[in-house]
Amino acid sequence: MDIIEEKKPEERWDRVMKRYAYVVAVVFCYIVKDDKVLLIRRGNPPSYNEYTVVGGKKEAGEDLIAACRREVAEETNLNVGHIEFRGVVHNHMEGRDFEVITFYFKTDDFSGELRSGSEGDLEWCEIDESFHKEGISEYYLKITPLVLGDRSSFAGSISIDSEGKIERFEII
Repeated sequence: MDIIEEKKPEERWDRVMKRYAYVVAVVFCYIVKDDKVLLIRRGNPPSYNEYTVVGGKKEAGEDLIAACRREVAEETNLNVGHIEFRGVVHNHMEGRDFEVITFYFKTDDFSGELRSGSEGDLEWCEIDESFHKEGISEYYLKITPLVLGDRSSFAGSISIDSEGKIERFEII
């Protein structure tokens, strides 16, 4: 009689989870004060040379709030206090073997001395004017009304073509 070696539950769990390890979590933080939003002109891809809000990828073992605070500190030198969750968007990108889930936060509770870093140049911009700013990100134009609007939160999905342009944008 052959002996069937059973895998430990942890090994099975690891094998199953690797099948689903195709999602990257990204956090974005809208930092606002006096009807202005803090924008960054990205010095690196994605969105190279475009204006958007600060943010980046969540690291292993980090929760979303910690990731948001870390990204703000790294990109702006600011320390964030209270952060408000505003929404989540699933991003499907044509031709990629991964997907991105973006989490959007907003704060007006921060301290420190603002300083641009290697991620890009920072500037405060009137919220109304930001929609007409030359070089503003297409994503910023779609997401900002939701983040700064009256809804308690939002969820949606974006389909992106192989050149990074939005093909479909759906919010529920």
